[in-house]
Amino acid sequence: MAPSIDLKRILIVLGRILILIFLGMAVVLSGKFTRFMDAPGLAFVLLGGAAMILMSFSASEIGAAFKHAAGRPGEREELQKSSYFWESAARNAVMLGVLGTVTSFIIRLCAFQGVTASLFSELGVSFLTTLYGVILGAVCAVPALKITKELNRQPLQEVREVLEKSGEKAVKTLRYENIIGYVLFIAVIGWTIIAPSAAGSSIPFSPLEMLIHWPALLVVAGGTIALVMFVGDAAAGRSFTLSFALTGLIGSLMGFVQVLHSLSSQSIKGVASAVAFIISSCFVALVGMMLVGIPLEDRTVKAGRNHKELALSRIAWYVFPLVTLILLIFVFVLVITPIKK
Repeated sequence: MAPSIDLKRILIVLGRILILIFLGMAVVLSGKFTRFMDAPGLAFVLLGGAAMILMSFSASEIGAAFKHAAGRPGEREELQKSSYFWESAARNAVMLGVLGTVTSFIIRLCAFQGVTASLFSELGVSFLTTLYGVILGAVCAVPALKITKELNRQPLQEVREVLEKSGEKAVKTLRYENIIGYVLFIAVIGWTIIAPSAAGSSIPFSPLEMLIHWPALLVVAGGTIALVMFVGDAAAGRSFTLSFALTGLIGSLMGFVQVLHSLSSQSIKGVASAVAFIISSCFVALVGMMLVGIPLEDRTVKAGRNHKELALSRIAWYVFPLVTLILLIFVFVLVITPIKK
């Protein structure tokens, strides 16, 4: 029986590789492959994804997750953590894709000095980062589903008991991998924003001024601190995640209302300020969720303390980035629409 099983696995793997090869050849032979290439955007998603994984998981947990994804059996606790690892990796990729799109969009918009007709393709490249994030997220979702299927064959109560015994240490201990992850994440975000301004002195507007708009920063950061203090349980991370999502939504809606008022009065300056309010609210909320809320929540989930309470967090993880993309498309339409003084 063993040889037939091994042969079946080999054939399945080869079949999947052939499918990927055919898909790749189809894209390349179409002659439009270069339109889907954005090296900085891809690097942003990959490096940012690695940073977020390091912020939440230890080196041993990362290694175990890859081994379990390759089919190696493990203990219930290890499988549970590996399943959540891949779910987290998929979530991180999607959120980083959206964050990268927002950042790239503003950087390209601030640096644009060409013909208006080329603005479509110039800003359109920004959305490739979201495409990379979604593709990487789909790839990471496959081992998550595979390991979850294996876990479903085991008694859930026993899995929960094992996780609770592994307990509090995972939340309280900050490993050196986590510190490296924080440093790498901040470096990726900082370099992405600051490098264009430092390299090109002819940039008309600073991307940092658009991404860190002080009124929006006060609404999102101040509102988050107030909500977390009111709700409590900050160490678990869930209150941070939900608070950043809610205040980011509030800030972006405030900017949206300002846009409508400015359009009615045909104030270009007012529209620009309102657009900065929208973009900055989304940017600060996404960074806050990924830098503060998600790592705390990941470590809490690994300790088996709030696995049942992830429903609202999952809504925030996926709905808010979608809202951000919708608002970004709205901003794109505003940019290409002429406004008479």
